[in-house]
Amino acid sequence: MKYILEGKVIHGKGLGHRHGMPTANLDIEKTDIPFGVYAGIAKVDDMSYYCVTNVGTRPSVDDSKKMTLESLLIDFDSDIYGKTLKIELYHFLRPIMKFEGGIEDVKKQLRFDIEAALEYFRENKITLTY
Repeated sequence: MKYILEGKVIHGKGLGHRHGMPTANLDIEKTDIPFGVYAGIAKVDDMSYYCVTNVGTRPSVDDSKKMTLESLLIDFDSDIYGKTLKIELYHFLRPIMKFEGGIEDVKKQLRFDIEAALEYFRENKITLTY
């Protein structure tokens, strides 16, 4: 499975950034991709980064039913608002979940998701191209 998405990076609520897990939010209204968390590769400014991408709702941080697409680029720290981000989703990691412990549980799960994504790429010998 490999899904490809492309969109402009827009400002979200800033919650991820405030809690040490900044995400790039894409301006995409809808998608046929099943909701969930995926291991992927994001491309911006001719550079590639492994990423963990959430497609769907965010029940641990709000009750909105609006679909969001946000991606945490691993080992990345730059301002890319307004730029075009291309994301290739390679592997479904898990379904959308509500974490009763709120943002702290989300952060803990994100660390597991990052490790699972990196392990997937290592096992499948998928490397970044720059």
